[in-house]
Amino acid sequence: MIKLGKTESRLNEEIERRGALFAVLLDPDTSDDTALLKSGTLAAENGADVLLVGGSFMGNFNLPKQVLALKKEVSLPVILFPGGASQIVPGFDAVLFTTLVSGRNPNYLIDEQVRGGVLVRSLQMEAIPTAYQLINSGKRTAVEYISGTQPVPADKPKLSMVHSMAAELMGMRYVYLEAGSGAENPVAVEHIAYTRKATELKIICGGGIRTPQAAHERVKAGAQVIVTGTLWETVSDPGLLKEFSAAIHSKESFS
Repeated sequence: MIKLGKTESRLNEEIERRGALFAVLLDPDTSDDTALLKSGTLAAENGADVLLVGGSFMGNFNLPKQVLALKKEVSLPVILFPGGASQIVPGFDAVLFTTLVSGRNPNYLIDEQVRGGVLVRSLQMEAIPTAYQLINSGKRTAVEYISGTQPVPADKPKLSMVHSMAAELMGMRYVYLEAGSGAENPVAVEHIAYTRKATELKIICGGGIRTPQAAHERVKAGAQVIVTGTLWETVSDPGLLKEFSAAIHSKESFS
């Protein structure tokens, strides 16, 4: 098992201290070269704990330069969330080194990992071993299309639990339960609760979380990192960011 790096240790310490973290996912596939910096700075100033950068398709050749500019403005961890080996570029604090354990496409079980591992090591990038699971959200998502895999049925939470158990036995330390970008419905709380009871994995949950209440419910179920992304493509309200932050960090009932 690879040793914990500085960024993963920081995340773990913050989870221990705060209970759960608020992560904002930034999509680099934009025609506006300043969008990543603007969105990341806004999130950092209004309650986010982590910035993730990634998308199903990343065709931004200026990404390393943009990440460097972002890191000069924020003190939060900036972590790459790649959809494939070709998306691994320098400049990040760490990479979620994911394996799509819910799918049966060997390309995303091992092939992309073999290709990406060489790049991660050559860049001396910190890797956070993460099991990635797609949970059915009510419609077909971009991740399903790109990966060519079927999601775990929304009404079968024990299926995601056993995949998480296997991932833990293989040495992964985080699990990302994902409904997909623009999902109709977020991951059902039962998926989170079953995995929380059965494993010691740190649970990331994202996709379709559009309200602070929905975020809080998933923290109460056992999620330790809540990710929002698509929401901020149409909403740039600092007040709503602060509401999400308060809901995620609250240890009490939230309304």
